[in-house]
Parts: sequence; structure tokens; C-alpha cells
Amino acid sequence: MSKKRFVIQAFIFFIFFFSKIDSYASDKNTLNIALLDTPFNEMPQDLSFWSQYQNAYFAGIEAAAYSAKPYGIKIHYKPFFYGSGPLDILDEIPKVKAWQPDVVIGPSFSDQFLLLKNYLNDVLVLSSYASDVALSKLPKNFYSLYLPDNYIAMASGEFIKEKYPDKNIYIISQADCKQCVDFGKLFTTAYKKLSPTATVEQTEFLQDDMSALDIKKLISGHENDVILAFPSTYFAYNTLINRITAQFPENNFIFFTDQDNWGSNTDVNTSGEKDIKYQSYRIAPLLFNSNSNEFKQFKHAYYQIYHSEPTDAVSYMTYVTVMSVVTAIKQFPTSANLSIHNKVLASYGAALAYDPNWFRSKTFGIYLTTAKGEVLVKTIPIENNN
Repeated sequence: MSKKRFVIQAFIFFIFFFSKIDSYASDKNTLNIALLDTPFNEMPQDLSFWSQYQNAYFAGIEAAAYSAKPYGIKIHYKPFFYGSGPLDILDEIPKVKAWQPDVVIGPSFSDQFLLLKNYLNDVLVLSSYASDVALSKLPKNFYSLYLPDNYIAMASGEFIKEKYPDKNIYIISQADCKQCVDFGKLFTTAYKKLSPTATVEQTEFLQDDMSALDIKKLISGHENDVILAFPSTYFAYNTLINRITAQFPENNFIFFTDQDNWGSNTDVNTSGEKDIKYQSYRIAPLLFNSNSNEFKQFKHAYYQIYHSEPTDAVSYMTYVTVMSVVTAIKQFPTSANLSIHNKVLASYGAALAYDPNWFRSKTFGIYLTTAKGEVLVKTIPIENNN
């Protein structure tokens, strides 16, 4: 090695070594991703679930980092996880801004994702699950990889009308969850178009009051309706419907929700009963699709790292979210002189101009809860359904 080359390499090492530990932003091939989210989505008393959720979340990022290597892109990420309070996220925002990420993977909950518009400018902010239609009014640097609720409401209505054409609809929404209330209203509008003569009623409750709800009073007169329950979490949904069925043990209820179960699309824990006397349906993206190129790539990357098959939806959704950025950079190249930060903004903007539903799942599934877990009973392509 020549002396000149040695000096140059030593100088580069010196600069790298004595810079801040998070100074990856100077590398045009390294993508700094801030994970601004919460693992406290479900079962707040179950610490093991928090650990499982975090592990799945990170596994998706690691799989994306593996898949990004052939493109010459390195993934560097840092978690900024916050607590279960509705405003806990605000404590983490200054830390995120100080780190100066190229991408922020933001909250899964629409309410918290909407909060970020006043705080994060000039950085790409993505959500894997947020679906409130109000997201369309966010600045151009915000995007969710989940189809908006108006698509999902229409698809839900079509399934219910086909399956239970003579049933009235009763909607129970969590009042302090904007997305929950908004989805109930969207469903009502959609269902009235599909079935003008149907009766659709909606009631609301506060999260803090759920354990004290008078179930008999809540359900009175709606025992034979299709009950759409929209609390803020899937755990809360199961808690609510189990309370309802316990109060009416002889009734064969029909429940429906749009809540994500944060786990496997094929195996979800039920209440533990061997004989489920009610029908509980859930609509969600068809993620574990063996015919999807994205899923095949994810499955390969996941296996190379963990030597096992992926089983949870969380890891796949975080993988897809990161790969939507990597693919945009490669498919819509920009000037080589731009920093990776500006490349991300320009490339992702071009990707959305090319496809407004960039990397969104355009096929949804209807899942039925059984004693052995959830089973897929119907697939619904809803690309042009709005």
C-alpha cells in the first residue's frame, strides 16, 4: 500500500472514529431510520407480548436490511419507542429530530400519526397501519402503506350485505379514538348505499369506561343485529365481545371489526373456550400471500437471518415499509450529488406520483375466529373500490 493511500485511509478512519456514533448521515449509501412507534398496542398487562412485538418489529427491519444490501443500501435504525398514553409520543419527537433521520417509521395508530404533522418537516414519515381518511390531508412527506378507511368500509359492507342480507347493523365505537368513530361513520355511509333499507345505528363509549359498561343496556334491542365493534385495539375488541357473549350465553352473535391483531394472519389466540358460540369476523390486508414477490423476498431474507419461517404480520409490515423506500430510491433515481436524505424525499415523491397506492396491499381478507385460531374465509380485491 502506498504511503499516500495509507494516509488517506487513516484520515478517513480518524474522521469516522471521532464523529458521533450516529453520524451515518454523511454516508450517501446509509439510510437512517427512526422507529417512532409503541410496542404497547395490546394487552398492557402482558410484558411478554411487548417483548414479542418488539422482536417482530425489529425482525422486519433486519430482513429489510438484508434485502437492501444487493442494492448497495445500508440500513441503520434507532428505536424511539414511547408509552401507552395518547400523548407520550410527544416526548420522543425532540429526540427524533436531534438524531436527524432520513426516514421516520411512525405510529401505527392514525390518531398519533396525525399529531406529527406539526413537528416533522422535510423528512419522509411513514406508517405501516394508519388508515384514517384524514391522512390524505397531511403534508406530502407523510404516507401510510395501509389503504384508507373508505376502501375498507366499502369492502366490509359488501361482505356483510352478501353474508347477512337481512340483518340490521349496530356499531359500537370508542369515542376517544378518532379513527374508530370515523370508520363507523364511513361504514354507515357505505352501507346505506349498498342497502338503502337497512337500519344502521351507532353508539359510542370511552376507553376508560369500557370495563364499567352496562352490557345489558348497551346491547338491548340489538341482540339479532350484526355488531360492528371499533375500539382502539384488537385486545379491547375481544374483551368487549367476550363480555357481551357472557351476558347473553344463549345468543348466537355476529361480530365484525377492522382491528389488526398485530400477530399472525393464520393463528390468533381466542378466549380459550373450546366451543365458540359466536361468529367474529375481521378484515385485514392479505399479507402472507405466497404468490407475492414482496412476500417471497421477505420470507427468503427472514430465513437467512433467523433460520425459521416468518409467522407474524408485524415483521412483514415493517419489512414492506422499509423496502418501499429502498425500491423507490432504486426505481426512481435522482442526482448522485444529492444526500441520501434528499434522495429519499425526491424518489418517494416520484414513486407516489407513479402509483398513489405505492406498496399498499390491494387485496384484503376476511378472517373468521375459530377455536383453533383465525381462518381466511374470503379474499377481496379492492384496488378500485372506493
